[in-house]
Amino acid sequence: MIFWLKQIIKMLFQQLILPAIYNVHAMKPVIPGTVILADAHHSEIPFSMLAIREELLTHPELQITEMYWNNNSDSPLKVFQNMASFMKKYASAETVIICDNFLPAASCKKRSETQVIQLWHACGAFKKFGYDTEADIPSYYVGNVMANCNIATVSSEICVKPFASAMKLPEDCILPVGVSRTDMYFNNSFNQHCREQFFRQHPEAQDKKIVLWAPTFRGKPGSAQVCGLEDVLKAQERLRDTHYFIIKLHPHSQLHTQGTNCSIPSEELLPVADVVITDYSSILFDAMIYKLPIILFAPDLKEYVDNRGFYLDYFTLPGILVRDSEHIVQTLSDEATLDASIDQHYFEFFEQYMAACDGHSTQRIIDYITKPQNN
Repeated sequence: MIFWLKQIIKMLFQQLILPAIYNVHAMKPVIPGTVILADAHHSEIPFSMLAIREELLTHPELQITEMYWNNNSDSPLKVFQNMASFMKKYASAETVIICDNFLPAASCKKRSETQVIQLWHACGAFKKFGYDTEADIPSYYVGNVMANCNIATVSSEICVKPFASAMKLPEDCILPVGVSRTDMYFNNSFNQHCREQFFRQHPEAQDKKIVLWAPTFRGKPGSAQVCGLEDVLKAQERLRDTHYFIIKLHPHSQLHTQGTNCSIPSEELLPVADVVITDYSSILFDAMIYKLPIILFAPDLKEYVDNRGFYLDYFTLPGILVRDSEHIVQTLSDEATLDASIDQHYFEFFEQYMAACDGHSTQRIIDYITKPQNN
C-alpha cells in the first residue's frame, strides 16, 4: 500500500508542482557553462559521479553546482525543499548530470538549451530494469521517469538496445562511451587507498582469501529482501580459517535483513576481493575489470526469471554456477577451478559488454558536455 501511495505522490509532483516551479524560473536565460550534479539517493556525492566531478573541476570556465539528498531518509518536507531548489537552478542550467532515476529532471518540458546527461550506475545489460519490468515501474505510472535525457552512457555497443528499451529513449540517445565511475578502478591511488582502508578496519582478514558476496535485492525497494544468506553464512563458518567473507547487501536489502553487512561501499571492496559471489547484480561486470573469479549463486533463479527476466541467457555468464553452501565451499577451496574460470569466454564476454570501460570513459563524456555542437 505504501509503495502505491508513493507512486501516486510522485506522479502528482511530476505532473503539477515541479513543472510550475520550473516554468516560473525558466523566464530567465540559460547561463552558459553552468553544470549541476544531482542525485536523490545519497546525502553526498555518489560514487558514480566522483570521476566526472574531478574532471569537471579542471575546467575553470564551468560553474558547478552539486545537489544531493536522500529521498529514503530525508523528511517529506526536506525532499520537497530540495526538489524545489533543484527546479529553480535547472530552469537556467546548461547541463545537468544524474546517475539514477531522478524525478525532478523528468518532471517538465525542458528547454532545448539544457542538456541532461544520464550516467546511470550499472554496467552491462543483465537483468531487466526500468520500463522493461513491472517490478521497477508499474504500468499505470503516468510520465516517463527518463524524460529529458539527451544521452545515457553505457559500457558497450551491445547495451544500446536494452537501455533504449528500459529507459524509453531513442537508440541514438544511448552512447556506448563507457561508464564514468569505472575509471576509478584504473586509478592505482584509489585501489591502494581501498586496500589500506579495508585492512585497517578488518585486520583479521590479513593473509586470508577475501570473498565478496554481493547479491541484488528482491521485491520492492521498501520491502526488499535477500536470498541465500543462510547458505553463505554456513560457507563462511566452514571456511573461517582460510577465507574472509564480506557480506555486502544491496542498500534496499540491508534495511530489512538481519545479519552482518559491511559498511564500506561495494566499489571500494572490489580492489580487496579475491573472489566475487553474486546472483543477478551488475557488480559482475565491475569485478571483471579486476579479472576476479566469479561465483554465481542464485537459489531462486527460475522464480527470478519468471518475475523479472534478463537481457541475456543467464547460463552464458562467465562464472561458476553453484547450488548451495556445500557447493560454495567446494568451489572456494579449489584454486585450480577458480583460476581456470578466467578463460577465453571470460575475456570475450568482457569485450562484448565492457569494451568502452577502459579508464578513459569520463574524458569522452566530458568531450560531449563541453562541445554542445556535437549534440
